Amino acid sequence: MVISMCKLLENIYKNNEVKGHEYVFVFACIWCIGGGYAEKDGKDFKKEISNWWKSEYKTVRFPSKGDVFDYYVDIENSTLEDWSKMSTTDVISTIDTSKSIPSYTIPTVNTISASFLLRQFV
Repeated sequence: MVISMCKLLENIYKNNEVKGHEYVFVFACIWCIGGGYAEKDGKDFKKEISNWWKSEYKTVRFPSKGDVFDYYVDIENSTLEDWSKMSTTDVISTIDTSKSIPSYTIPTVNTISASFLLRQFV
């Protein structure tokens, strides 16, 4: 967990000029501590971490809509933005009907966030 957080911070700082250090640190903490949790036996652990984080950590305020995993840090503006704002590709114009359906990844909030985080670690 700590190594993952350090690696994520290292890659964010290496590739960007960061102004809002608190935002980046909170982003790394949230994803490296709680990003791997899921629902088990009817209990949504990701939601529990999100609720706990929103109630305990007040320096960086998250929007009331959604949970903490629904947002990324806009490095240039030091703000929290919805992952859907990273989707800049017009999906319909990039579809090649000669390819099979499983060869496509449709940009959703989950695939956008997973792709971003994977790029930071690879």
